[in-house]
Amino acid sequence: MADWLHADVAAIPIREAVFIKEQKRAETEEWDDGDEHALHVVASFDGNAIGTARLTPDGIIGHMAVLKDFRNQGVGSAMLQKLIEMAKQSRFKLLTVNCPHRIEYLYIKHGFMAQGDKFLQAGEPHIKMVLYLSV
Repeated sequence: MADWLHADVAAIPIREAVFIKEQKRAETEEWDDGDEHALHVVASFDGNAIGTARLTPDGIIGHMAVLKDFRNQGVGSAMLQKLIEMAKQSRFKLLTVNCPHRIEYLYIKHGFMAQGDKFLQAGEPHIKMVLYLSV
C-alpha cells in the first residue's frame, strides 16, 4: 500500500502497458487527479512490478491492471483482497467499481454484486459492482 508519490514509479509503466498500449485507451482517459488522493497497491514478482490498482477516499476501486504474462494467476484477486482489507481498516461501508464485463467474475468471487445495466466505458462494456462492508 502506498500513496501516489511512492507508487507512481511502479504503477505508471503497468497502466501504460495495459490500458494505453494493449487496450488502446487515450492517455487523457487514464490519468486524472484521483491518483494523488488514492491509496495504491502494487503487486510484484521477483522484485518487478506486475500489477497495480487504486482505492479512492470515497471507496472507488479503479485502474486495476495486471501485466499480460501474469494474468489468471491470482494477482488481480490478491490486489482486490488487499484493497478490501484497506477499506475495512479505513471503516468504509461501501466499495464500488466500474469493472469490465469480461472480469465481472473476479469481483463476484470477492462478494461484489452487479448494480444497474451494462454501459460503455473506454470503448468496452462495463458494469457497476458494489460491496457492502461490515465494520
